[in-house]
Amino acid sequence: MNRLLPLLLMPVLLLQACGQPIQNTEVPSTQPPVMPSEVVAVSPDTPATQPPTAVPPPVVEPVTHVIIPSTGTSDRATAHDNENSLFYDTKKVKTGDEFYKNRFERPFTSVDMNYLPDLDIVNFSITSDANFFYINISMVGLDAATQSLTGYYGVEIDRNADGRAEVLLTTRPPYSAEFTADNVSAYLDVNSDVGGNIINRPDNFDGDGFEKTFFDLSRGIYPDGNPDLIWVRQTTDGTLPAVEIAFQRQMFKDGKEAFMWSVLSSDAAIDPVLLYYNDAFTSEQAGAANTDDPNYPIKELAAMDNTCRVPLGFQATGNEPLGCFVKGGEAEAKAAPSAEGANSTCGQFIELCK
Repeated sequence: MNRLLPLLLMPVLLLQACGQPIQNTEVPSTQPPVMPSEVVAVSPDTPATQPPTAVPPPVVEPVTHVIIPSTGTSDRATAHDNENSLFYDTKKVKTGDEFYKNRFERPFTSVDMNYLPDLDIVNFSITSDANFFYINISMVGLDAATQSLTGYYGVEIDRNADGRAEVLLTTRPPYSAEFTADNVSAYLDVNSDVGGNIINRPDNFDGDGFEKTFFDLSRGIYPDGNPDLIWVRQTTDGTLPAVEIAFQRQMFKDGKEAFMWSVLSSDAAIDPVLLYYNDAFTSEQAGAANTDDPNYPIKELAAMDNTCRVPLGFQATGNEPLGCFVKGGEAEAKAAPSAEGANSTCGQFIELCK
C-alpha cells in the first residue's frame, strides 16, 4: 500500500576543528579503509573507546485538563459525502474525484485499488455546546485486519469563506471511546499561501502549506496556556463507526463564529505542508479513481478522501469555493464570515498566532 509520507531531509553535520589544522592520520595497510558513514567525531579530550553522548529528547511537562468535552447539544449542520460501499469491487468511483477542483474520493490502495472502508467518509456533521464545537466524521466500516479505525482524520476551517483554509486540525490513531487531547495536532497557515495562486486549480505552487503548529501536547505546544483546546474520540453515527473531533469555541474569541469547514481522511499521517494536494502533485503523479480518466488508476495520491465545505453561522450563497449543499440542522442566523483581516490568518485568529 502506498502511503502519503512527508519528505524527510537528512541533516548534514559540518564539523570544524575549532580553528586547528586538520591532521591526516594514515590508516595501516592491514586495515580496511574507513567509509564516511563509519566516521564518529570525538573531542580531543574524549577517549577513543568512549561512544558519543546521545542527545536526550525534549522534556514535555505533564498537563492538567480542566475543560473536557462531553457531547454536542445543538445540531448545526449535516452533510453527506460520496461513498463506495455498494460498488467498491468495481475498483472505481462514480463521482466525487475531481483532481482539478481539489476534491478526492480515493479510499483505495495505489494501483491495486483495494478498498479501505475506514477511510471512506459517509456523513460529516457539526454540533455544539457551551464550550465546544463537535465534528463527527462517520466511515463506511472498520479496518478489516484490526477491526478498528486506523486512519488519520482532519478538519479544515475557512473563516472568511474564500476557499483558503486558515486552520487544520488532525488526529492520529489509536483512538479510544473517551475524549483525549494526546493524539491531535493543529496548524495555521500564517502566510496565507494554502491553495496557491488560484483556489480550485493546480498551480504547481511551491508553498509551505499550514506551516505553524499551534497545538500538539506530545511536543508541549498549546496556545495561551490552554491544553484543553482540541480533542478526539472514536464513537458511532447510528450504526457507522466514526471519529469525533472537539475544539473549543474560544478559538473564535471575537464571538464571530461564521466559517466554513470540511473534513478529510488518510491512511498515512496528514502532512500539513502538502495541502492542497492538487498543488503538491501533478495529475499524472496522482493518478485517478475514474476509469474514463487517462490517469487511472490511483497512483501516488492514494488511500484518502476529502469532502466539500459546509457553512456554519451564515447563509451561504452557493458560490463559495469548495462549498457544498447542506441539509438539516437548526436555522442559522444570517451573517457574513469574518471580513476583518480577510487576507491575514493572524488577523482572524489572534490568540492562536501568539
